Amino acid sequence: MFPDPSISPACHAKTLSVSCSDVVTVADAQAGGWIEGFSHVLHLKVDHLYGDGSAVSLLVFRGFSPILKSLHLNFAPLSPSQIFDFILSFPLLEDLTASLREGSVYDGDGSDGPSPAIQSSNLPRFTGSLELPGEGITPISRRLLSLPGGIHFRKLTLRLSKAEDFSLTMALVEGCSHTLESLDITYAARCTSICVWVRVSSSIMFLVELGSISFNLSKATKLRDAVFRLGSLTVEWVTMVLQAITPKHQDLEHISIYMPSYMLPPVRPGVRITHTVEGIVGQWLDLDRLLVQFSESRSIRLRVICGMLGKYEQNTKHSIGCLLPVAAGGGMIDVVE
Repeated sequence: MFPDPSISPACHAKTLSVSCSDVVTVADAQAGGWIEGFSHVLHLKVDHLYGDGSAVSLLVFRGFSPILKSLHLNFAPLSPSQIFDFILSFPLLEDLTASLREGSVYDGDGSDGPSPAIQSSNLPRFTGSLELPGEGITPISRRLLSLPGGIHFRKLTLRLSKAEDFSLTMALVEGCSHTLESLDITYAARCTSICVWVRVSSSIMFLVELGSISFNLSKATKLRDAVFRLGSLTVEWVTMVLQAITPKHQDLEHISIYMPSYMLPPVRPGVRITHTVEGIVGQWLDLDRLLVQFSESRSIRLRVICGMLGKYEQNTKHSIGCLLPVAAGGGMIDVVE
C-alpha cells in the first residue's frame, strides 16, 4: 500500500505494539516482509500468551529497529535463552520489561542451561529501567548479571514470588550500585514460609511468620527513592528495610512501605491482650520508635501505607494507633482501601 517508504506510516512510527506475534510473523512472510519497514521505532511491546503452546519465532523482529530504546516482552512459549538473544539484538536498548511466566516456558529445545559465552562487542548498556513483573526474574536476572559490560540501570522494579528471588534481587542492586536511583520491590510470596495462626480470643487473631530474609542496600548509595510492597512479611522485615538505610545514602529522599492490614495484630477496644500478643505488640512499638528516630534524624520523607478492606477501616485504624502511636500521630501512617 505504501511503495514509497518516505510516506509510509512504518517509516514514521515511534511505538509498535504486537499481540499474537506468531500470527504477525506469518502475515509478514506472506506479504513479502513489512516489519523491517518500522526502522525508526523507539518503543516495542510484544505479547504472546494465548497461542497453542507451540514454539514461535522472533527472528523477524530481531534488531529490526537499530535505535530501539525500550522493549516490553510478555512471553510464555520461548526459552529464556531465545528471549535473551532477542533482547541483545538492540544495541541502544535502555529500558527492559520482561515477563516470561517461567512455569510455562517452552522447553522444546531441551533444558535451558547456562548461557553461552557472549562474543558481541556491541551490547546494550541498559542505562534506563528494568522491570521484571513475573516469574521470569530468575532466568533474565542471571543472564543480565553475566554480561561482560555489566548493567547500569537507574531504576529497578521487581516482583518477587519466592524467597530465592531475594539473592538475585540483591545481585541486581549490587550490579547497578553505581547508577541505581529508584528501587521498587514487591514481595508476593505464595506459601514460602511457615505461618501459624493463633486464636487468642473470639475477636482477636494475629499472624506469626517464622524466619526472616536478609536485605542489604549498602552499595546502592545513589538511591533517590525506594518503594517496598510487602505481601506476606512481618514487622521484622519492615524494620530490617529501614535499618538497611545508612548515612551513606545521602541522595535518598523518599521511602514508601506498603503493607496489607493482615500483617497487623488486630488490637481492638475492650479486648484483653494476652502475654503472647504483648510480645508481638512490643515488636511494633520498637518499630514505632525506629520510625520516629528515622524521621527526626534524616530529611527523608517516610511513608508507611497500610491497605485494608473498607469494612475493617475502624479496626485497622485502631490497631495502627495502638501499635505505632507516635508515627501515626505524626502523620507517617496512611490507611487506604
